[in-house]
Amino acid sequence: MADSPRFGITRRRLLIGGGIGVGLAVGWAVWPRQYSHNLVAAEGEEIFNAFLKIGEDGRVSVVVPQAEMGQGVWTALPQALADELGADWRTVGVEPSPINPLYANDFLVAEGAGQMLPAFLGGAGEWAAREYAVRNSLMITGGSSSIRGFEQRFREAGAAARASLCRAAAARWDVDWRACDTGGNGDRRESALRGLRGDQLVGGQSRRRGARTDLGRR
Repeated sequence: MADSPRFGITRRRLLIGGGIGVGLAVGWAVWPRQYSHNLVAAEGEEIFNAFLKIGEDGRVSVVVPQAEMGQGVWTALPQALADELGADWRTVGVEPSPINPLYANDFLVAEGAGQMLPAFLGGAGEWAAREYAVRNSLMITGGSSSIRGFEQRFREAGAAARASLCRAAAARWDVDWRACDTGGNGDRRESALRGLRGDQLVGGQSRRRGARTDLGRR
C-alpha cells in the first residue's frame, strides 16, 4: 500500500480534524461564563448591583432593561424592587439599562424554545435557549414576559441591597444588623437607616463589598 501523502487531505485526517473541531466548539459553548454590569454612576451615586443605584441624597435609581410600551413595566418592576428595598416610592426613579448579557430576556427565549422543541428535548433545549439569549444579549420585550421573567430578579436585587444597607447602618449604630430595617416603623433600631445620612450609608456600603454587583443572573 502506498504511503499516505505527507500533505493534503485524507479521510483519516478529515475525521480527526472534524472531531477536534466539534469538541472545541462544544467545549466553548458549554464553558461557564461570568458577567459584570456596565453601569455608570453619577457623582454621589453608588452602584449596588445591575438593577440598582442609590445616591448620597437618598435618591434611588432602578435600572430597567425592558421597553415601556404602555404595559406599565417601568412602574411594576421598580415597585417590586422598591418594596424589597423598603424605599420611599417618592424617591425612586427609573433609567433604561445599557446592553449587557445580565439583562437578556432568557425567560422569553426559553419559553419559545420549549413550545417549539419536541418534548424529549425540553429541558436541554430550554437550557440551550437561555444560554444563547444571555451570550448574545437578547434584550427582547414581548410575549407578556417582562414581569414573569424579571420580577424575581428585581426583588432579589432590592433584598440584597437592603441587607447590605442594614449591615452598614448596624456597624455605625453598634447594633445587630437584623434589628435594622430600611422602612422603619417607629422603633429606633428598626428605623436606624432613617436616622443616618445617605452619604454615611452609601459610603459604608462602598467599603463593605459583601453585596454582589453582578446580581441579576440566576
